[in-house]
Amino acid sequence: MNKIKILFNQTLMISTAILFGVGIQMLICHFFKNDDMLTWPWYVPLSIVLAGFLCSLPTVLLIYDAEVAGKRMMVRIAIHFVLVGAIVSLCGYLFKWYETLDEYLPILIMYVVIYLFVWAATGWLTKSDEKRINAAIEDIRDQE
Repeated sequence: MNKIKILFNQTLMISTAILFGVGIQMLICHFFKNDDMLTWPWYVPLSIVLAGFLCSLPTVLLIYDAEVAGKRMMVRIAIHFVLVGAIVSLCGYLFKWYETLDEYLPILIMYVVIYLFVWAATGWLTKSDEKRINAAIEDIRDQE
């Protein structure tokens, strides 16, 4: 999968997953804390999309930059996980997604779940593209 497509797909997946996570968080607040209203400043939806974009940049720059295998890839994935976590934490702090540790912990939990989801979905999309490309190559070979 080319880098622009990965950047676009991950930005959409991350942003959608954040919105879904916030929805679940508000559902829990509604039932357990009797909190019926969510009020957002005007910039929060845009900050979520910006966070999705910023979180997808390390993937393009670090993970898909070169063909690396084994321990080096594991180190890159660990650095990627920490770097994306730092981006989420910084965005959360700058855009006032949290103010206390109690508000920060659900964001960390959502981060880990979203990270795993996006990692799996990107892998699945990449494998799917590879299969389509291989099938097209086989069709060309069969025609010759």
